[in-house]
Amino acid sequence: MANPVLTMEGISKEFPGVKALEGVDFELYPGEVHALMGENGAGKSTLMKILSGVYAPTNGIIRLKGEEVVFRNPLAAQHQGVSIIHQEFNLFPNLSAAENMYIDRPEIAGRFGWLSWSKMYREAQQLVDSIGGGGIDVRKEVRHLGVHSQQVIEIAKALSFQADVLIMDEPSAALPENEVQKMFEVVERLKAQGVAIVYVSHRMKEIFEIADKVTVLRDGRKIATRNISEVTEQSLIRMMVGKEVSQLYPVRPFQQRKETVLQVKQLSLDAAHAVSFQLHKGEILGLFGLPGSGSHTIACRLFGLAKGTGEIGINGKPVQINSPAEAKEMRIAYVPPDRHRQGIIKPLSIRSNLALPILRDLSEGGRLNQEKIKKISQYYMDRLHIKSPNDLQSVDFLSGGNQQKVVIGKWLASKPEILILEEPTRGVDVGAKAEIYNIIHELAQNGLSILLISSEMPEIIGLSDRILVLHKGEFVHEFGHGEADQEQLLKRASNPRLVEGDAV
Repeated sequence: MANPVLTMEGISKEFPGVKALEGVDFELYPGEVHALMGENGAGKSTLMKILSGVYAPTNGIIRLKGEEVVFRNPLAAQHQGVSIIHQEFNLFPNLSAAENMYIDRPEIAGRFGWLSWSKMYREAQQLVDSIGGGGIDVRKEVRHLGVHSQQVIEIAKALSFQADVLIMDEPSAALPENEVQKMFEVVERLKAQGVAIVYVSHRMKEIFEIADKVTVLRDGRKIATRNISEVTEQSLIRMMVGKEVSQLYPVRPFQQRKETVLQVKQLSLDAAHAVSFQLHKGEILGLFGLPGSGSHTIACRLFGLAKGTGEIGINGKPVQINSPAEAKEMRIAYVPPDRHRQGIIKPLSIRSNLALPILRDLSEGGRLNQEKIKKISQYYMDRLHIKSPNDLQSVDFLSGGNQQKVVIGKWLASKPEILILEEPTRGVDVGAKAEIYNIIHELAQNGLSILLISSEMPEIIGLSDRILVLHKGEFVHEFGHGEADQEQLLKRASNPRLVEGDAV
């Protein structure tokens, strides 16, 4: 076996009052994909921030190609051959792909120190082509490129620093299901070129498809490193959470629901497409479609974030919803797909975030009733099992799963009758997923009507009472309870004309 390209020995990291990592060892070999797994808060992000130069370790040694190294900042790590691709793309939309790859890079200068545009475009195109992005024109502005193409540009940008080690943080989170395979093809090309890849993901299916090895962290400690052939999904979950998660999706016995809570007729998604559907009391209605199919637009229209035509009825009465405030008055709540930008205010405390949608109800004589706020905050922390020393903790310091529970909790505090959940477990580890699934199940059992929008097919299938499939702004199929499987779901969402009997 070749020598490791990277060795991390005894890595520890302490923050005031918190030991994030303790004595972690990690090895990475050329041309391998090494998955790093663990629940949110296990230490994955801290370890990768140390490797990429964001943090300095409290203790421990990093060796790159056998030489001890110290990364004083991310740029220093990049120049020494360690690059990271973040879950959220870090690209300037109004610059070309090539400009994004070589921005602030003196080595691309031509004679007399002037920028050599021809050299930049040539080298950028060669690099993009080398990893399978031959269909991408690097002269195009990034805003005109698809999500997969943007990811290829991010990878090429990282490789332009002559990277030996590439860290991919939740690389499929922004990709539709049908483009994940394209990303895997890029990863295979990188492996063939000898690039060593650290692959951080919560998605089990991907780990077993792309990884050669897996290392599991729990509570800041390394639990094990195994060849991927030596583990199963259940054994990985057991290592991650320290116990069996035998039933990820709660059992939902079939129940005929007749009471209609939400009636939608010809709700416009764009100039050419409109949809109609019903949501019943206590029902979890799943909406599934590929990006651009219209599911996000449905959520925005129902919550007053987008305008259009059509009829909306709640409990048999026609309503007009032109703003989120009006939606809230109609007892509709919306958990958006991006909790960081749309769901929480990270610097604020758990208590403040939970109180945001109901501040008017918590004020008396123009002043907030702090005792009421504290009582409500403690109730939802207990009910949703939000893990934190207290409710005055900044949400920024919570794990992804606990942040998502805060988003759900703040809208439950508004006492909704209809809850729209869009990507409710994006970027959440398997243990927190199981907890959130149980919360969703319990809410429906208690009579809350839920519209579930998710790009994760197992999630849609595992939670929904019914599933409506969208294709280019139209409902093309309805699956009853227990009828859907992933193959049929994807077929109907991607090309319903090939499936006999579907509406088109």
